[in-house]
Amino acid sequence: MKSKIYKPKIMVSSTVYGFTDQITQIAALLKKWGYEVWNSYLGTIKTNSQHSTLEDSVIAAKECDLFLGIIRTTCGSGNIGDKNITFEEMKAAIDAGKPYWFIVHHDVPFTRQLFKHIKNSESIEFKDKKFFDPLCLEMYNYAIKDDDDIEERVGNWVQEFYSFSDIATYLKTQFNDNKESIIKLFEERN
Repeated sequence: MKSKIYKPKIMVSSTVYGFTDQITQIAALLKKWGYEVWNSYLGTIKTNSQHSTLEDSVIAAKECDLFLGIIRTTCGSGNIGDKNITFEEMKAAIDAGKPYWFIVHHDVPFTRQLFKHIKNSESIEFKDKKFFDPLCLEMYNYAIKDDDDIEERVGNWVQEFYSFSDIATYLKTQFNDNKESIIKLFEERN
């Protein structure tokens, strides 16, 4: 009798609005390579009628095997109170010790560098957060561990992308070409 092949559960962060076509493509690639994809847009996150969307998303980030964070110029699925769902997922996955990977749209690190060269960048306000939400800079700084001394940073790789082909190249390298290492990593953790 054949033993059941385990499909690692990878959560793809809830950075949905204006990105659904690429979320669908990301999920298709990961499924093709043998992963079970959890994502709010795809409806593959377990929900509980006694929980908020934020709670369900954070629980999923804690229960998945792997986490793929996506940082864009807009900050994901929305906010509940003063908490952003995508950012809270990121923090929950990292705090839970999940193996994680991050990709970031080119415009986020570009804007971060631009702000470093503006004398009073703290006073800049954006009229419309649909264009660029400054919270994405905080998310990016969190992912690259900007508060840690550079010599002590580990797990701070955040891959820039501009087009879906950039995303696909990174995903293939990490989740298909490197799948044996990921399975080994998962097995060692359990």
